[in-house]
Amino acid sequence: MNTDLHVMDLRMYFKIFIVLFILTVFTFVQPYILSPSLQDTVIVQMLLALVKTVIIIAYYMHLKYESKLFKSIVIMAGVVLLIFFIITASDAIFRNESFDAFK
Repeated sequence: MNTDLHVMDLRMYFKIFIVLFILTVFTFVQPYILSPSLQDTVIVQMLLALVKTVIIIAYYMHLKYESKLFKSIVIMAGVVLLIFFIITASDAIFRNESFDAFK
């Protein structure tokens, strides 16, 4: 059991805030800088959102300093959530397609 407490100083929070701010600004200007196509924009935006989520979970929610058991529980919950998102998205995408396995 991990009994030592990790205290982050104000400078670390400020550095993380600056990184998140830069990533957020890049999220808004990305279609104008890289590629205006919708497919490229969605891929880059989702990757940026994933990076920002990992930073927030690791530092602001202090998961970086938790035990391996707790980290694995959080990761498994995220994987299950991702599976449900994929199932829901595939249902929404292919709902009105002409091929139906049950016809």
